[in-house]
Amino acid sequence: MRSSRDKERIARAQEILGYAFADPGLLERALTHPSFTDEPNCECDYERLEFLGDAVLGLIVVEELYRRFPEMPEGGMTKLKIAVVSGTTLSEVAGELGLADLIRLGQSERGTGGRGMHSALENAFEALVGAVYLDAGLDTARALVLRTLSDRIVPDLAEALEHPKSLLQELAQAEGPPPIYTIVSSSGPPHDRSFHADVSVGGTVLGHGSGRSKKEAEMNAAAEAMARLREG
Repeated sequence: MRSSRDKERIARAQEILGYAFADPGLLERALTHPSFTDEPNCECDYERLEFLGDAVLGLIVVEELYRRFPEMPEGGMTKLKIAVVSGTTLSEVAGELGLADLIRLGQSERGTGGRGMHSALENAFEALVGAVYLDAGLDTARALVLRTLSDRIVPDLAEALEHPKSLLQELAQAEGPPPIYTIVSSSGPPHDRSFHADVSVGGTVLGHGSGRSKKEAEMNAAAEAMARLREG
């Protein structure tokens, strides 16, 4: 039986998504981080839904690119697709939607001080796409993806995300020493690892990032650092 807190969380999630699940259990699973349960090999968390959602998301984005940019060559479509479904983009969108407060985290993950939230937001977004796909089909999943990601499907996004490490390097060296990247942790099963990186400039940590490779984690950390520096 769900607690009142879980019922409120599910209701809030459905409000954010603009969709009422026929099977709320799918939604609950999509918002459950692997650290929340110690049960092995069960569908209690979002990992399997994330795997499915990643594929569905990729199809929807590529289809939209094909429709929206009829003159764009294959290479440009590839770069833009990578940018749209990147951890940086998905975690930003999920954060803006307010999903951070709805993801169920275990004590071990809560104890990291939020370092893994970037990855959790990305994974939960993909899991939600997978959950909606299973619950209502491709058309409803497509509507969700385009409602939340449509304004990111622009050519400038690929350029903005392509070289964050190079941009940070240039900016940092104009003022002093180059940025230093540190892989602070990794998580997940061997076939689906997530790496977490920090980047510091002049001894101050300016960005955190996560990714399925160390390179992607460092890139996302650099992108966060650049965003922080621009805001400051």
